[in-house]
Amino acid sequence: MKNLAIILLMLSLPSLLLAQNPERTKQIKKQQKKHAHDHHDPYKIEWHDKDDDGDGVPNGRDKCIHTPKGEPVTPFGCPYDLDFDEVYDYEDSCKNLAGPRENHGCPWGDKDNDGFTDNLDKCPTIAGIARFHGCPDTDGDGLQDSEDKCPTVRGPINLQGCPPAFIDTDKDGIDDYTDLCPTVSGTKANRGCPEVKADIKTIVQKAFDNLLFETNSDVIVISSFASLNDLAKYLINNPRTKLHLDGHTDNVGEDNFNMDLSHRRAESVKKYLQSKGCVNIITTDGFGETKPVASNDNENGRHKNRRVEMHLIE
Repeated sequence: MKNLAIILLMLSLPSLLLAQNPERTKQIKKQQKKHAHDHHDPYKIEWHDKDDDGDGVPNGRDKCIHTPKGEPVTPFGCPYDLDFDEVYDYEDSCKNLAGPRENHGCPWGDKDNDGFTDNLDKCPTIAGIARFHGCPDTDGDGLQDSEDKCPTVRGPINLQGCPPAFIDTDKDGIDDYTDLCPTVSGTKANRGCPEVKADIKTIVQKAFDNLLFETNSDVIVISSFASLNDLAKYLINNPRTKLHLDGHTDNVGEDNFNMDLSHRRAESVKKYLQSKGCVNIITTDGFGETKPVASNDNENGRHKNRRVEMHLIE
């Protein structure tokens, strides 16, 4: 018991001494208070990664560690991208319009308004047609203007787009280049081929008169189907008969668009007849606004110029 009393006295001695020395007690408590915040919290997450781009997001969770200094970032360390085009706002020339990186984040335009965006248009400053990837073929002879020696006058490819010397083998007044039947005398109305019989001509004329397309389109209007079906029946019953289709437009709109439209409309009629079972040889051509049959100064004349001429070759 004596030993236990001595031990208890020794343990309580510092407290007794502190109680007898108030100044020392203040110093000790002050030091304890000063170092209280140094106590390590084992549950606190502390980041010790570097922050190479100085955006406040350490490298360990920074998805974009090379963001320019001072650029606002998301909690993941990446700059903002308001239009979600994967081009960050600080490098995006069109922050509110999505566009490709190769065009600085802006959508591709169409400088010549020909329907082909500038990145796909081989002639982005000159209106053109689909056949030549946005480059023009003013005379519609199958050669784009840049390769055509006579870009405003039709001519064969082997003569670099220039018309051949006038030759009229069958002496019908129509040069061989234009004549669909160059060795058989015919009429101008049937492109140098002989006129067909009156009853057959009626079928063709009816199909021609009733043929309509949707505005600025090669889509055939439903009301045209009945008369085209009659023409298809004749062709099916006469498989050796050939048909040539010439597309024409009025002068409203851009020249190259009209040229392309005239080709497409002639092709549209060809495809319709073939869909009905015609196995006949059907050829097409387009002249755009270059061969009007009436004045383009009034709607009645323009209506007549918007046509697909049909030439039967027996």
